[in-house]
Amino acid sequence: MNSNNLTRRGFFGASALAGLMGMAACGSPGGSSSGASGSTKLTMFHWAGAQATVPEKVGDAFAEANNVDVAYIEGTNADTFPKLVSSVQINKNSPLLNLGFFNGQSFAQGNASDLWEPVPASVTNIDAVNSKYQIADRRGAFMVMDAMGLIYSKKAFKTPPTSWMDLFDSAYRGKVTTWDAPAFSVNALPVIAKLNGGSESDLRPGIDIFSKAAKAGQFHGFIASIDALRQQLNSGEVVIAPGFQGVAQPWIDAGDDIGFVAPKEGLMAFPEGFQLVAGSSEAQLEESAKLLNELFAPENVAEYCNLNGLIPLVEGAELKAELADKETFQLAAVESAIQIDWATLVENIEDATTAWNKDVKANI
Repeated sequence: MNSNNLTRRGFFGASALAGLMGMAACGSPGGSSSGASGSTKLTMFHWAGAQATVPEKVGDAFAEANNVDVAYIEGTNADTFPKLVSSVQINKNSPLLNLGFFNGQSFAQGNASDLWEPVPASVTNIDAVNSKYQIADRRGAFMVMDAMGLIYSKKAFKTPPTSWMDLFDSAYRGKVTTWDAPAFSVNALPVIAKLNGGSESDLRPGIDIFSKAAKAGQFHGFIASIDALRQQLNSGEVVIAPGFQGVAQPWIDAGDDIGFVAPKEGLMAFPEGFQLVAGSSEAQLEESAKLLNELFAPENVAEYCNLNGLIPLVEGAELKAELADKETFQLAAVESAIQIDWATLVENIEDATTAWNKDVKANI
């Protein structure tokens, strides 16, 4: 898959991108910037909500100590990654951002489009990443692991759901949601395909199940943000959805009547981390690498995980007791989870999106 495929699907128009890029220089829409007016200006993409706290804290301290301006873009992979791709298609030497936090699907998509720069050897903190999640060519580094399972309304379930296939139980007709294509890394399609005889290279078994369910009215619709998912679960519009422990845990901590469960077939492993973006200037790459090293310091990884209910992949980053004692936060639980071949999934995104739009989306 190449970046032109993303453009053909019309993710982001040039005029809209120009406006966003102009605002990103000042911190992005809804974002911020920090630091003295240094000669080097960086833009870092991070996820929203509590996942913004540590990147901005570390970025602000780095900016002050190194006379660098750090601006922030806050959002999701589904929204920001295609905008990044479009930006380098317009001008390969002016990417939307220089350092970004991405998931496994975006890692693989970026690799396919030569979007990432190798992390230099000077970034020594990534050497402490769990060996199973080291990236051989150093084009990025995984920092944390989320676990994908089922998020559900405790008001609707006297006992937690037990299986991925509960998403298709007619008892919950009209009250199930997921993400639209091509965000297959988060909408459970690869898992459902694998559990029903398919694979990352053959998603048809999963698409057939989603298609049958869509025709039967199983889905409330698609969500476009985690805030929408939270609202729909709390209102009762939706009672069950594929989702992440790291998304659900802060809601649970806040007192929402929401639960997270590991399906009997296994969790889905979901690594997340940072990338250096090709097309950045030499000075931007140098400073981004230094900032990356700070982000991977064990104490920063630990704080990130404890705030967001994630599993650290960096040696020396310790979870707080109330998380460390839970079975679904053990690294062993994720290492035995359903693993996704992200590169193969990415190779099949275009065909899968066409099939999804025709057989699933058209029936919602």
